[in-house]
Amino acid sequence: MIRSEILKEIAPILRNQLVVCNIGIPSQELHAIDDQPSNFYMLGTMGLASSIGFGLALAQDKLVVSIDGDGSVLTNLGTLPTIGNNMPSNYILMIIDNGSYGSTGD
Repeated sequence: MIRSEILKEIAPILRNQLVVCNIGIPSQELHAIDDQPSNFYMLGTMGLASSIGFGLALAQDKLVVSIDGDGSVLTNLGTLPTIGNNMPSNYILMIIDNGSYGSTGD
């Protein structure tokens, strides 16, 4: 299953959640599939979807879903132990592995 298919499948579930979406193409795809006012589309901040979503989850009680790519997560691995040590119950970090080193498939 490719990223855009995954986003199409989960978009209805995300409608009532706070969503932080990874930079570039994933944000554009989610926006085109189902734009919601509660979605935060990242631009120019590779690797920070997990950190931004984590902070948002700590600041309030609503469920937060961060959608990140495998390459972006690799650029900010240090945040994963912090998330793991705190384990907010209202936070989901979804990492999509596109099998490539670029969101466009290189």
